[in-house]
Amino acid sequence: MVIGGLAEAWGISNPEVLLRLGKWQDRLFVGCIAIAIGAGALALYGLAAFGVAFHWGVKPDYVLGVAFGAALFGVGIAVSGYVPGTVWMGLGEGRRDAIYALLGGLLGAASWTLIYQTSFGQWLVSYDNFGQIYFGGKVDTNLYVGFGIAVVWAIVMFSIAYFLPRYKGGKSCAYTSLHKSRKMSTVEQEKYIETAGMLMEGASMPLGKNNIAEKVNYHWTVSSKLFGVVMMSVGIIIGLMVVLEMFLHQIFGESTTYSWIVAKLWLPAGAYSYSTLVVHTIGWEPFSDIGTLFGAFLASIFFTRRFQSFNSVIPPSWETRFGNSQIKRAGGAFTGGFMMLLGARMADGCASGHILSGDLQMAVSSLEFFIVVIIFLLIAARLIYKKVN
Repeated sequence: MVIGGLAEAWGISNPEVLLRLGKWQDRLFVGCIAIAIGAGALALYGLAAFGVAFHWGVKPDYVLGVAFGAALFGVGIAVSGYVPGTVWMGLGEGRRDAIYALLGGLLGAASWTLIYQTSFGQWLVSYDNFGQIYFGGKVDTNLYVGFGIAVVWAIVMFSIAYFLPRYKGGKSCAYTSLHKSRKMSTVEQEKYIETAGMLMEGASMPLGKNNIAEKVNYHWTVSSKLFGVVMMSVGIIIGLMVVLEMFLHQIFGESTTYSWIVAKLWLPAGAYSYSTLVVHTIGWEPFSDIGTLFGAFLASIFFTRRFQSFNSVIPPSWETRFGNSQIKRAGGAFTGGFMMLLGARMADGCASGHILSGDLQMAVSSLEFFIVVIIFLLIAARLIYKKVN
């Protein structure tokens, strides 16, 4: 719930945020995730080096399977604007297209269930499989060295958050918040105001005057000095929440629930299948997904007032490229959701399990996943939205 509520306040429940990331127009999401990864890695490996026991969730690095899955995942984001976790957050925020993304995701999970049982599926997860390795080798070995590597990794992540501009020609929120005397340019201010308006588009609840919702959507957004402090604080809190989940013996992940739902609704007859495997090994992930949905719902009702009541809102980037047809948008959300979940299950992780939880653990497979996702997200978004300014 904490992660879902804070992520909704960031705005990533809105698919336009990830579409703009794909077009490299707004990089706030990268900065926020980098802070979470850096802070979480320091906390995780620092505590582990002092003997605190965690449930490690490093994903195995089967190179081709992870790469193919990441490529599908990146293209799916470019089409839908969603990742598995933000689908649940979008539902919590009352977004209509999140329903279609969810249905597409369930079909994608079911498709991987079938593919996994074939010789091709088995080959994908076994060929060039180097096992569960992180930057320092095998997990649970020499965690003092792991903490030293985590310090370097955190510096890299914090540097990305500090130096990567949110908008073209501007500065990052982290940079601006640490330079109190800096004034935003007129172009930057216009970008922040445009973003605030985009996040409120379709909201069914009035903001009110001089209340917390107005401050969240305009003051915290436009006044980037304060917003930078908030962004960094939220990133740190989310990173620590992921570490707390690992202490409670479950990594933070959102895509396995789709396979769990498919397995509960439909079990293929015959041998011990991927579906039955998921049913018997599922942990707390369904509750984690319910928590992100409910957290986003509460935040959108009481905190940001962005709840949409499932109105017919189409992301601006999609509308500019494809028009305001609800059928086209539904098809795009469904198709993107299908590709995204098929890729996530193929790679054994998603934005939560790989990019956030995995890179926080410095997993080699998760770094590979993240790099390939970014490459294919940028390429696909450029091809799809080439006519969008």
